[in-house]
Formats: sequence, C-alpha cells, structure tokens
Amino acid sequence: MSEKPFVATFDNQEDFQRNWKNNSWKSPAFYQLEKGFLKISTRPNSNDRVKIRSRNTFTTGKYTWRIFVPKFKLYEQVSIGAFLYHNQEKEFEFDFEIGSGQEKDREQLGLKNDEAIVFCVSQFEPFNSSQYPVQMNDWSTFTIELLDIDGFYFVKWYINNQLVKELQTQVDASTSFRAHCSLENLGFIGDKKTTQENFVLFDYFEFKK
Repeated sequence: MSEKPFVATFDNQEDFQRNWKNNSWKSPAFYQLEKGFLKISTRPNSNDRVKIRSRNTFTTGKYTWRIFVPKFKLYEQVSIGAFLYHNQEKEFEFDFEIGSGQEKDREQLGLKNDEAIVFCVSQFEPFNSSQYPVQMNDWSTFTIELLDIDGFYFVKWYINNQLVKELQTQVDASTSFRAHCSLENLGFIGDKKTTQENFVLFDYFEFKK
C-alpha cells in the first residue's frame, strides 16, 4: 500500500508497465500510450470492457483523473470509467461513469446535445448514484476524495474542481483501493449498442494524501 503521492502522466512505457496492469474483462486489451496520453478503445457492436488498474493500492486522499470526453453518439452504450475498486474479503467501489446516457436520463437532466452524463456512484455500503452533466469533445478533471470520519470513509466527488456530491459510507477507512481507467460498452449508460469504434484519452492520474 502506498501513502506517498503518485502521478502517472502516461508518457513513458517503462513507467506504465511498472505501475499499471491490464484488467480487461473478456475482451482484447485495446489500450496504448499515444502522444503522451493513455488511449483506450472499444469495438462497435461489442461487449468490450477494456480496463487497467494500478499495481499500488491507496486509502485516504484525493484521486484525480484528467480525461478527454469525446463526442459520443447519443444514447449509445459506451462508458468511460474512472474509479476505485477493492475486492478482497468484501467488494467496494467508488465510480465516475461517463457516457451519452439513456434518453430518459438525458431528458431528466436537461442535457444539451454536446453534454455527456456523469454517474457518481458508491456501489456498496451503501449503494448510491447521482447524475451530473459534463462537456463532450473537451478535457475535464474528475476527483474522488476519501476522508476518514470516525473510522469510515466519507466520499466526495468533484467535477472540474467543483464539489458535486458527498456521501457517508459504512466502508472501513482502512480499506485500500486500486485506481482504474477504463472504457466499457455497458448497457446501463445507453439505449442501443455502439455503432462505431469509441475511444477515450487519459492525460494523467494523480493520488495525493
């Protein structure tokens, strides 16, 4: 477990191999370092779930991803993931999931055609999900902050340095997490299968106590 600050700038293959591991689920590992970014892709009309995870684990602190959110086709099932995951004795997960969104979700948020939907989610203890807008075809930063409040994690989600969500969990504050970067063709984030190859760019990931 690392309590030191950690920054991945995705511009050095040796550093990348040392600090990250393929975690793709039943799909080819379509990711590469390209022009100083981590590029992840998924195939059209597939169930690709392309993921990498940090080799280090982390606890309390701020986790930040800078991500280029592309122009998604509306209502198609592809989701950028920037998330923390623990799966030892118990399973815990704190997420950003970013995609076009289903038509009903987009209407509920009043999204413009050039905005994507961001799901800020705690998957366990408790399950809790909220949705927010973010600009497509642009760079944004996404931060999850874990605080120790009376021995349990208090979680904050930030989009472009703006606090959008807070949640007190029942997750023990000694629980360690691996950071993940992903692009996955997931059903919940759209109404129809993808019709094109999709991609996402990660500029950096940073952990600070």
